[in-house]
Amino acid sequence: MSSPKSIKENIARAKAYGQRKDYMRCLHALSLSLDELASSQVFGREKFEIGILIDEVIRQLLAMDELKRVLPRGIKYVKGQEKKLAVLLRKIHDTIKNALEKAAVEKVRKQKNQIDKYVLAGQKFLVDKDVKEAKKYFRKITEAFPGERGLLQDVGGRLVKSGFPADGVEYLERAIEEAPSDSRPYISLLLAYEMMNEQDKALEVIKDIVRRFGANESIFVRQAKLFLAKRMYTEAYDASAAALKANPLNREAKKISDKLGPKVFGRGYKPGATSKELKKAQSSATGAAGKKESISLDLGGGSGNTTKAKAPKKKAPAKKTADSKSIKLDF
Repeated sequence: MSSPKSIKENIARAKAYGQRKDYMRCLHALSLSLDELASSQVFGREKFEIGILIDEVIRQLLAMDELKRVLPRGIKYVKGQEKKLAVLLRKIHDTIKNALEKAAVEKVRKQKNQIDKYVLAGQKFLVDKDVKEAKKYFRKITEAFPGERGLLQDVGGRLVKSGFPADGVEYLERAIEEAPSDSRPYISLLLAYEMMNEQDKALEVIKDIVRRFGANESIFVRQAKLFLAKRMYTEAYDASAAALKANPLNREAKKISDKLGPKVFGRGYKPGATSKELKKAQSSATGAAGKKESISLDLGGGSGNTTKAKAPKKKAPAKKTADSKSIKLDF
C-alpha cells in the first residue's frame, strides 16, 4: 500500500516535469500518483494537502499549448475520482505518444526521400562528368540536413569514385570530424589521396586508421605501395613483410617483397623477414667472419702458428764478369 510520502514524491516529480514543459513525463508521473492515491488509505489533512498539489500540477498541464489542443475543455480533479482521472491521463499520454511517433516516422520518411532525390540528382551529373552541377545538389542537401548520419561520407565517397578526389576530400574530412569512430570516411579519404598522388597525406591517413581501427593486410599493402612511390625502399619492404605475416598468400605483398628484398639486403634476403631481422642476421654473420683467422699449413715440418705468408724474395740481377765487358775492335 502506498504511503503519503511516496504519493507526494510522484506529485513533486510531475510538478518538476511541468515546470520544464515536459508534458509527457508530467502526465505519466501524475497518473502514477493518482493510482497510488486511489489505492491508499490516506485521509484527513494529508489527503487535503495532496489534493492541493494535484490541482497545481493539473493547472500546469492545462497551461501548455500542446495540451490545450488536446483538452480544449480542460480537466478537473474530483476527490474520490482519482482512479478515473488516472485512466484518463494515461489515455491522453498514450494518444499523444502514438501521434508523436507517427509524426516522427513520417518526418524521417520525407527527409530520407528528399536526401535520396538530391543525392541521385547529383550522381546523375557525376556520370556526365559535370562536377559543378553535382556539387550544387550535394551542397544543398548537406546544408539542409547537417546532422544526417553518413550523408557527408556518402557524398564524399561518390565524388572520389567518380574521379573527382579533390572535391571529395572536403566532405570526407567533415565526415571524420563529425563521426571519428566511423571507418568508412577514412578509407575513402585514403583512396582520394592515392588518386591525387599525395603520398605523404595518404600515409598520414593510414597512421590514423591503424591508431583507431588497427591494421590488416590490405592497409599494409597500400602502405608499401606509397613508400615505394616515395623511393623509401626499406619502409616499403617492411610494410610488405607485415602484410605477408598477416597473410602469407598475399600476391601483391610477395611481389613487392621479392622485388625489394634482394636489392636492399642482397644474398641475406629471406622472404617474410623484416628489415630489422635481416640486418641483425647480416651483422651477426659479419661479426663471425671477422673472428676467423687465416691458417697457413707448413708442409715442410714448420710450426703450425698462424703467420702471414711471406712474399717470395726477388732474385738479384746477375753480376757482370770481366769477360763480359764489351771489347772495342779497331780495324
